[in-house]
Formats: sequence, C-alpha cells, structure tokens
Amino acid sequence: MCCLITFPHSVGDLPDFYNHKPSANRSYAFSTRQPLFPFGYGLSYTTFKFENLHVEPAQIFAGGTAKVSVDVSNAGSRDGDEVPQLYIRQKIASVTRPVMQLKGFQRVTLRPGEKKTVEFTITPDALCMLDADMHKVVEPGIFEVMVGPSSDQTTTVPLAVVGAHGETGLPLPPPPPAGGKSTSAIQAVAGGANGSKGALRVTGEILPGAPFTWAGVFFLPGSSPSDAVNLSNKKTLSFWAKGDGKNYAVAVQTESNSGQMPALQLFVAGPEWKQYSFQLSDFKTDGSDLKGIAFAHAQEPGKFEFEIDEVEIK
Repeated sequence: MCCLITFPHSVGDLPDFYNHKPSANRSYAFSTRQPLFPFGYGLSYTTFKFENLHVEPAQIFAGGTAKVSVDVSNAGSRDGDEVPQLYIRQKIASVTRPVMQLKGFQRVTLRPGEKKTVEFTITPDALCMLDADMHKVVEPGIFEVMVGPSSDQTTTVPLAVVGAHGETGLPLPPPPPAGGKSTSAIQAVAGGANGSKGALRVTGEILPGAPFTWAGVFFLPGSSPSDAVNLSNKKTLSFWAKGDGKNYAVAVQTESNSGQMPALQLFVAGPEWKQYSFQLSDFKTDGSDLKGIAFAHAQEPGKFEFEIDEVEIK
C-alpha cells in the first residue's frame, strides 16, 4: 500500500506536498522539511531493488513519445507487490515547474529472486504544461525522468525534447571569440543513423578574416553554459556522422582548458552514416570537468553541411 498524501513531521511543517516549486529550505530551527512519510511511501514484508533505468530514445521531438524501462527485482525471501512510480520534471521552462510530478505507476507481483522489466510510455500529455497565457504546450528542454518506489527514492535519467525547428530550450552559449564572421545554423531533420527518427543537421559558411576561422555546433552537458560536469566514470565519446565529404573536428572543452585551444580529433562526414569513437584521454582529459563538446568545420573557406546523431559519452 502506498501513501497517497505526504505526512509531515509536525503541524509546523504544513503545507507539505511532494510536487512543490523549487525554493530554499524554509523549515523552522531544529526542524526539517523532510516528511515523516513521503508521497508514494509503502511497507512490505520483503525488499525490492530498482536497476537499469533507461529512456529510449534519449532525444525526441516535442510531439514524440519515449519509452522508460526499469528492472525491479524481489531481493527478499517472501512474495510481495511493489509499485514503481514515474515522475517527471522540466528543469528550465518559461514558467516555474514543480520539482517532480507523478506521471505514472504500476503494481507488480514478484516471487523471491524474481525480476521484471517495467515500462512506461512518455507522451506529449506527460510533458505538457500551461504557459503564461494558459495554453497547453510542450516546451523544448531537458526533462528529468525519475523512477522509484516513492517520491524520495528515485533514480534519474535525462530526456531531451527538441522543437520543430531544432530549439533546445537551453540558454545559448556565448559566441566563440576566435571564429571570425563565420556562421552556422542547426536544424532537426527526420531520418537518423541506424534507423533513428531524427538527426541534427549543421550548416554554415567559413569566412576569412580571423586568425582561426571555424563554425559548428556546441553541446552543453551541464545545466547552464558555465557549469562543468563530472564524467570521470565515462571513457569514450562516440557519435554517427554524415555530410558533404569534408573534414571536420570534434573538440572537448573542459574547465581546466577554458580559454585555450581544446584538443581536437578529426573525422570525415561522408555521404553515408559512419560511427566514430574516441577515448576521452585522446582529448587530454579524464572527463572530471567537462563543459562542452564541439563539432565544427575550420579554416577551409566556403559552405559546409553535415549531420550528427546518437552522440554518447559512455
């Protein structure tokens, strides 16, 4: 049985609910904002384990759907029921969003040692919100997909939602200091590598007039352009590319090499999709302070066009 409401420690903690807006800790001295029993809390005569949370695909268009899966196993010695719960949060939006919202749940019965894969479908209805004009919309951005046995025991994976014209919903990075007047543009297009539904097309033109001319696209793994992320447990950067047959470069920007020319690795964007894989050590980093990944064309004047898909750090 799961708690359908949040139980506070005392009346001084009221109001207390799981889907509150993000804010500072407003608890009293010698008190806590942690609930006595969180929303979704339940007891059992056995114990359960949640593993291998995945969302496929990791990036969708605003009107698309994604599948969330998690393995739930009975780690105890008795039969039991568990209720995996799906919560979603949009990190950056035009109006303030709750820290989490329940979007689905399932009850599964497991024998001792038994494991089942539980699946949820994320639809536009699960991602939509009311904007400032009270219109029901799905805004592009990064969504946190959380699954667990209760609202305070969840594992999180990100889901990127892209607009119809390639909008990411993220703040734009500052313009590069040394690219001159070269230009680039991005567009989400249908038909990606390995039969995926879409890819990112990058077009632009290299114009002379700077000591080092380049243009391309810059991915930001942090929650803002200034945030570095610790990916030291990852070893490899891989992606698929195709394009106009020209030479391109992938670069990894870190906090430690900020303001310097980052290490580059070259690849050719040919007419057919091809997978490329590089060790993070090839970029002279252990991944502990990664700030961005750039895919760019440099120095050669003229127009360019390439597509990238399934960018992964693993």
